Amino acid sequence: MKYLFFLLLLGCTLGVAAQESDTGYVTVHADPRLALVVNKPANTNRPFIGKVRGFRVQIYNGNDRKKASQVKLDFMRSFPGIRSYLVYNNPQFRVRVGDFRGRKDALELYNKLSAQFNPSMVVPDVINVNTVRKNKESSEDDD
Repeated sequence: MKYLFFLLLLGCTLGVAAQESDTGYVTVHADPRLALVVNKPANTNRPFIGKVRGFRVQIYNGNDRKKASQVKLDFMRSFPGIRSYLVYNNPQFRVRVGDFRGRKDALELYNKLSAQFNPSMVVPDVINVNTVRKNKESSEDDD
């Protein structure tokens, strides 16, 4: 009985083929809309909005929340076009201003602020970016 079952099982498996050996190609069955997405040109002039590493100028560091809020308000009145941030890092309140990708740009603002807001310093931070990317061709044409 074992032999009969073995021969029956062997006979069934010999007739089954896993792959066709005469073709060497793969047929892909995909949604036709996928080709539109893959072949779509990249829009390099779209705005980049996100967070990156950069620098800010810190104009206040202390324990007094009212003083920190007052320093931030004074800065906002003096420089309305530059963003300011009140950060609480236990137990310190810090007022940081600007979003600069490079230390050189932050140092320019630092030099303007050092007389009015003392002590101040340039600190590395994660900054908010909201700019339009330029592709390499257009930046070469502008030069």
